[in-house]
Amino acid sequence: MRTTITLKGELKMKKKIILGICMLTMATSLFIGCGKKEEQKQEVNTEVPAQEEVVKEEAKDVNYVLYLKNRNMPYLFDERYTIKEDDAKLEGKTMEEFVMNELINFKEFGEYENPIPKGTNVLSIEKEGPLVTVNLSEEFNNFKGTKDDVELLIASIVNSLTILPGNEKVQILVEGKVVENIGGVKIKAPLEYFDNLYPDK
Repeated sequence: MRTTITLKGELKMKKKIILGICMLTMATSLFIGCGKKEEQKQEVNTEVPAQEEVVKEEAKDVNYVLYLKNRNMPYLFDERYTIKEDDAKLEGKTMEEFVMNELINFKEFGEYENPIPKGTNVLSIEKEGPLVTVNLSEEFNNFKGTKDDVELLIASIVNSLTILPGNEKVQILVEGKVVENIGGVKIKAPLEYFDNLYPDK
């Protein structure tokens, strides 16, 4: 009889030990699981600020120069300008196209005047290496003035384009054709930067 009681007591004790081990294992698993969830939360939290810190870089400045005629003196004057590289005016245009449009559409102010004949349009601009070919509408031939005035007209285009990086010469066409001369100024061959039309020269 005592043997049976002892065995029952041992069985109860073993059950308690096994139950205790199971409970301990479950508690440990829950603790580890919670710890992992907490780590994941911390990882997510550390990633969010990193995304918020991303700041869009400010658009860079693009410099260009327009060479303009002085209404009272037979000289060219350079006016420097800056535009942001993401400006809508530059969309779909090369710098050469943009500069020619700015030069043609220049509105007179102070002593500066637009040297290009009214109604002139840019039909096309092509660039091949250091050579820029500008194709202008027939209105360009309507220029009236002295030979010096014509030279300033031609120089304003050539200098405004050759001052841009990589450009060395400009070929001027009218309605897609090479013109021998305008007002006595030869423009048949490609032209280089004019450096003799400034008041300090």
